[in-house]
Amino acid sequence: MKTTMLAAIALGCLSLPALAQEGGTETTDPRKAEVVNKLNTMRVSVDFTNQTLEEAISFLRDFTGLNIIVDAEVYKSQSEDQLKVTLKVKDLLLKSVLKLMLSSRELTAMYKEGVVLVVPKGKIDKAVTLQLYDVRDLLVKIQDFAGPKVELVSPQKGGGGPLTGATFTLEEPRSTITEEFITDMIKQNTGDKSWDENPNASITLTNGVLVVSQSKRVHEEIKRFVNLLRQFK
Repeated sequence: MKTTMLAAIALGCLSLPALAQEGGTETTDPRKAEVVNKLNTMRVSVDFTNQTLEEAISFLRDFTGLNIIVDAEVYKSQSEDQLKVTLKVKDLLLKSVLKLMLSSRELTAMYKEGVVLVVPKGKIDKAVTLQLYDVRDLLVKIQDFAGPKVELVSPQKGGGGPLTGATFTLEEPRSTITEEFITDMIKQNTGDKSWDENPNASITLTNGVLVVSQSKRVHEEIKRFVNLLRQFK
């Protein structure tokens, strides 16, 4: 039962993340709304064969009208040959095309001052913010459906006489999801390797409240995961 539940939860987490923003803060910048709208609605057909990342990005830049730029740090960890792109898709959402191009190379895209900036995933993940998650509802103790334990008793101390009564023992209510279960599952199903590799990342659960320091991308994954846990409670 647990294996089936965890498999379903993991599959539910495989959705496309929102475009990250430097610093993890929200903004009312109208330019960002325009960028996000194009990412979510514009469809693109591409036919890249062993093209450099810069050539592929240049095509998307010209086609979409968006300022898409590759950060210099991308080339510090990978050579130009390692970053070459081979991809053929038809009429696919722009955000999906970018994801296919970038994710296998440990790259992602972030928004910064009107620009879609292609950066290593680690550059975003190391910038953390603190958020609290109320998960007390997941830890509420529930009565075991097996019901009370019933024992028939005799009025005589040594037994042997007619049975004239019974004692009822109610089992202590128990939680189906423990604090350790929640924190372990979050670390296993969100954040990739960032829980181990990012010294600024942390997670604790106290009195039913998760206290999490993580990147904005991982916080979005945690929100989805906690909601999925509620569905399978």
